[in-house]
Amino acid sequence: MILTTLEEAIGPYLNQLSDNEKQTYQALLEHRRDIPNLSLTQMAERIYTSKSTLLRFIQKLGFKGVADFKYSLDWALPYKEISQIELDLRQATQSLDAALTRSLLTKFKALVHSSSSIYLCATSESQYILMELFSYLLLKKGIPTSRIRITLASELTTMIFERLSRQSLVIFFSANAKSTVVRSAILNLNKREISTILITQYSNDALEKEVKLLLAMNFPSHLPSLSRYRLGLSSLFINYLVEKAL
Repeated sequence: MILTTLEEAIGPYLNQLSDNEKQTYQALLEHRRDIPNLSLTQMAERIYTSKSTLLRFIQKLGFKGVADFKYSLDWALPYKEISQIELDLRQATQSLDAALTRSLLTKFKALVHSSSSIYLCATSESQYILMELFSYLLLKKGIPTSRIRITLASELTTMIFERLSRQSLVIFFSANAKSTVVRSAILNLNKREISTILITQYSNDALEKEVKLLLAMNFPSHLPSLSRYRLGLSSLFINYLVEKAL
């Protein structure tokens, strides 16, 4: 019997997926080789979502449950594709590790430990997922944080920012740092001498001048095969950062 792939199974539903569900789909692709050996709980933990959200997604694709989903699909990759992806991933992880220099790690540690309160901010769904992971990793180190999903017109965001003191630290998660909301918030906080950190995928000189610390992943642009692994690699960068610095 020839099994269908996840890409083939999801084809008829692709245009109906929400942003959250598209993130779930991409995360499942990243971990496809492990899926048959994972329980629902392990699968949800691996892709940073809840069990109920993952189960709803599976059922939306027409599967009866987790077992049906795991064993009705072909989770293998062609040999050539595996080889190339493994090489690219190895290069990307080495690049992420090298990006976190001793100087950056020292500055990050100093900012975290000298702050009276830490606020984490994100706009998009993918960045919110990273923010939640970051918050969890800091909490494991005994460092509590507050998470904010920021929007330009949000009265709650404005109210929270107005109450921040100079001892506060605000950490922004932005894929390309082009978000008007993020840039505006950073500029306003700078005027009040409140420390800011920006975690983003790519760096530039202008950004470095706007924040206390810029942490850029700088994914290798010559490895297009990694585009669907961005969320997983970003999560790895977050893990590296917390474990190496704190």
